[in-house]
Amino acid sequence: MTENYYFAEGQPFSGRELDRLKAFLMGRGLDYDERITHTVCIMDEDTGEIAATGSLSGIILKCVAVSEKHHGQGLLNELMSKLYEIMVSKGTSHFVGFTKPKNLPIFNHMGLYPIVSTEHIVYLENRKDEFLKYLNRLREKADRMIDEKALERNHEVMEKISDELLNGELQKCANAGSPDTDIFPGYLIPAQDIPDYFINDKKNSLNYRQELFDSLKRTIAEAVKSMD
Repeated sequence: MTENYYFAEGQPFSGRELDRLKAFLMGRGLDYDERITHTVCIMDEDTGEIAATGSLSGIILKCVAVSEKHHGQGLLNELMSKLYEIMVSKGTSHFVGFTKPKNLPIFNHMGLYPIVSTEHIVYLENRKDEFLKYLNRLREKADRMIDEKALERNHEVMEKISDELLNGELQKCANAGSPDTDIFPGYLIPAQDIPDYFINDKKNSLNYRQELFDSLKRTIAEAVKSMD
């Protein structure tokens, strides 16, 4: 990072620093997420203003924004490197994020890759092709279950195996959206734990998040039931 910038961190911020962060996010069309556990700000040394910010809540990346005045200066890369350092120090290098579809190019530039998307939300992670590997592991697990139980591979059997695996994944991920979750447990973060700081339509926010969750669940189920 150039000499004109420095990092400021909060675990999380409070008082005036928090008020300043909330005002900055509001100016970028974002709400502050009250479940945030760690925030990184890149500060403009000349003005004392926030140039860019990003936060974490457990394994979830939240509230990423760059000041319009500081676009094109590579601050997102610096920010993501710092957030990655923090995740590694907590014992994991795998995290996820959520954003509006129109912001997908920005998050791609930050090194995040889409898992599933709807009209209102894109679900991303920082490991390319990791979700495909996850689906392959579930398929292999389904195959083992069929072999161990000496079952005939047909539509009805695959439905039952899929339901059994999905129930197991749902249990593993019951607390995946908790700020206390430091190790990535799985992809099925409950709808109510998916952040909505970037959703302006709060009235329908939970419906949008449930729609994303249901889409992800269908994607997993269809992959498991595949008999290719």
